[in-house]
Amino acid sequence: MLSRHLPEDMVTEILSTLPVKSLMRFKSVSKAWYALIRNPHFITKHHTSAISDHNRNHCRRVILERYRAIDTPRFSMHSNDTLEFSGDIHLIPQLFSEDITPVLFIGSCNGIVCAVGISAERFHFGPDPDRAWEIGLWNPATRESKRLPFVPRPPDFVPFPPDFRVPSYDFGFGIDLNTNDFKVVKITCFYSPRHYQVELYNLTTDSWRVIDASLNSADFIKTSNFPSYLNGFCYWLNFPRRCDRELNLLLSFDMSNEMFREIMLPDAVGSPADIAIINDSVAVIFPTYSNSSRNDVGISMEYEIWVMNESIVECSWTKLFTIAVPSRPLQFRDDGLIVLNGGHCVSDKCLVLFDPRTGELKNLPIYDEGSETFVLVSYRESLVLVNGWRNVLEQQYT
Repeated sequence: MLSRHLPEDMVTEILSTLPVKSLMRFKSVSKAWYALIRNPHFITKHHTSAISDHNRNHCRRVILERYRAIDTPRFSMHSNDTLEFSGDIHLIPQLFSEDITPVLFIGSCNGIVCAVGISAERFHFGPDPDRAWEIGLWNPATRESKRLPFVPRPPDFVPFPPDFRVPSYDFGFGIDLNTNDFKVVKITCFYSPRHYQVELYNLTTDSWRVIDASLNSADFIKTSNFPSYLNGFCYWLNFPRRCDRELNLLLSFDMSNEMFREIMLPDAVGSPADIAIINDSVAVIFPTYSNSSRNDVGISMEYEIWVMNESIVECSWTKLFTIAVPSRPLQFRDDGLIVLNGGHCVSDKCLVLFDPRTGELKNLPIYDEGSETFVLVSYRESLVLVNGWRNVLEQQYT
């Protein structure tokens, strides 16, 4: 056995550089290796090693969701570089109830993916529409998962009018950098009278609590279609409805001090469509229309990407690039490339990889099987635990 011939520190060093899949197999080698691989200090060491080497692409994976309006969504795992298929995933019923469709990926942090499942039947016809939303945390590398508890509601709870058809919830997911605790933010809009209530879930306590947020009831808050957590902050678009506040805003939430902050968006660009994290910067996506000769379809949609430059004094914005092709962005990758919705394949409709620096387009081996919606989320493999996280943190600080 390796540990009989090498010092324990060297064995730990070697194992900390291995992929999670290998370590999952090695847990059965001996009780000592099982304990080591689940040790919080080893988990931290392994994660630190993975994020310090940006060329270790085997640590990154992509989850693809396909869904139609009435069908059960399907999930699959893909390589980070080429998006080649590597296996199906069964999130239903592993993490969610069988009537869930679709699933929203809020984002990933330290190898943990946060997803929200919606039951349309329970949402529209159930006695408690709030229970139509199921929230789960999942480590795809270790296959460990956890469904979060429901938020207790008063008997007269009415989150939206009976004829309301748009979900009145917004979510965020990330980690408190001061405590290393995972947190889920849930913003609920009440309509009688209209006001926002912010609830925060802590993984260490496995419970929800209401926090004092003082959000303006006249504003419309929009959850991003892309992961929008960066360095201890979650972000949403905020559309003020009052006539004295015409500018759209970026709303940030500090996971540590649990406070919101409003950030002005760039002037004279138009109404923003989404937020994304690009090259470790917060980016806002503005749709524009163009009749450029680069396109053969007449007037078409383009997307301007602006990134935030934050300092201690103020925030400013810089235009990064324009996606000058008539396709909707689905994923902004760490290597600067963008996955776009189909429309450029010669014969079949497929996803496309776009390089904004050169304008080059490359077809990907993912094809539309008919009226499908695609969602992609990337994560970095880790050993981080979903269950028993409180015990891990207690051991880390002893």
